[in-house]
Amino acid sequence: MEVEAFIFDIGNVLVRFEAGKAERTLAKLGVMRPDPASLGLLGRRYEAGAVGRAEFLASLRESLGGGLSDDVLASAWQEIFEPNEPMRELVEKLHGHYPLYLLSNTNCLHHEYLVREYPVFGKFADGVFSYRAGMMKPEHGIFELAIKQFGVRPAATIYLDDLTANVEAARGAGLRAFVYRHEAHDDLTATLRAQGVQCV
Repeated sequence: MEVEAFIFDIGNVLVRFEAGKAERTLAKLGVMRPDPASLGLLGRRYEAGAVGRAEFLASLRESLGGGLSDDVLASAWQEIFEPNEPMRELVEKLHGHYPLYLLSNTNCLHHEYLVREYPVFGKFADGVFSYRAGMMKPEHGIFELAIKQFGVRPAATIYLDDLTANVEAARGAGLRAFVYRHEAHDDLTATLRAQGVQCV
């Protein structure tokens, strides 16, 4: 079947990130060093939509002993990303030939930052984000939501994600899904060509 659309994960696909960078930055800023387990749990609840921005920042401030502004905390949480230039170039090639969509486990602070700082996100027609959906990959429901919202035919839609569990869940929803590794970007190019994508 001919490819009709693409759905992209964000982290370690469209951009690279290092989660530990936020922890190190916060440790330098705070009166107390953040507990990695508690910080991870808070971050996951934020991505899942269980807490909003204000509650997240208040909890983060408390975990560091107080005294830090929302702007300082937000910057520390946001500035963990770096460009993935080969993927940016791929998106540029696909744009105009295929509708492009986003499906990501993320939070509003990261989402806002990425859209502001990385022009590549302007190439995407729509997105489903865990903090809005109240679901997270690899839950089946978030894939079903994306398929319905984007109006795509799963078997004709390529989905790219860096995590095997998410790719397997996407395949369970009928999507044509592949694991992406930034260190093996050329493998993706070969895979897409084998799938009949000629513009890459």
